[in-house]
Amino acid sequence: MSKFCKKCGKEIPLSSKENLCENCQNKRFGIVRKVGAGVLSMCAVVLAVVTKGKSGGPKA
Repeated sequence: MSKFCKKCGKEIPLSSKENLCENCQNKRFGIVRKVGAGVLSMCAVVLAVVTKGKSGGPKA
């Protein structure tokens, strides 16, 4: 009896907790990481606009 990846159909070990092969898991994580980085960047831009660039930075 074998388990198969939901996405690509590749055989995976029975001991695997996930229903995706390692390659498909890495692809999914890469997409999540890119989206997270985009959201974080947008938050930084919004913070800079709202505070008019006066937050953070060294005091002179």
